[in-house]
Amino acid sequence: MRKKKKAIGYVCDIPIPGTDAVIEKDDQRLRLIKYAEKENLELICIYEDEKFTDGFINRPGVQKALCSKEPFDLLLVERVWCLSRKRKELEPFLKQLERRNVQLVTSSYLWDCVSQQVRHRYMGSLADKARQEVSARAEQKRRKDAA
Repeated sequence: MRKKKKAIGYVCDIPIPGTDAVIEKDDQRLRLIKYAEKENLELICIYEDEKFTDGFINRPGVQKALCSKEPFDLLLVERVWCLSRKRKELEPFLKQLERRNVQLVTSSYLWDCVSQQVRHRYMGSLADKARQEVSARAEQKRRKDAA
C-alpha cells in the first residue's frame, strides 16, 4: 500500500476584483478537506490569514506554513489566487517550497494563466519523478534476481 502524502493547507478570504464578492475561507477549507479525502492525503493542518494582502509571503499564515517543523509533501490551496494572481510574486515562494521538496497543489482546476503555469510547473517534474522511481524499483529487482 502506498504511503499517504502529507499536506498542509492554506486559506485566506479571496476578493474578486471589480466586484464585492469574496471566496470565503470556510468554503475553501471545506474544499481542501474534501479534496484531501478524495486524493487520500493526510491533511495535517490548515493555516489561514484573515485578510488578503499584497506581498503574501509576509502574511502570518503563509509564514507559519513555510516554517512548519512538521514534514509535509504538499501545500494545498483551493486556488493559487489565495496567495497571488501574479507569477512574479509566486516564483520566489515556489522556489522556497521546492527547496523543501514540497509542491503547491490546488483543489480547483482553473484555466487562468497563473493557475495553468503552476499546474504545468509540476506536471513534468511529477512525471520525471515517477519514471525515476519505476526505474529504481526495476533496478533493485534486477540486482535482487541477479544475486
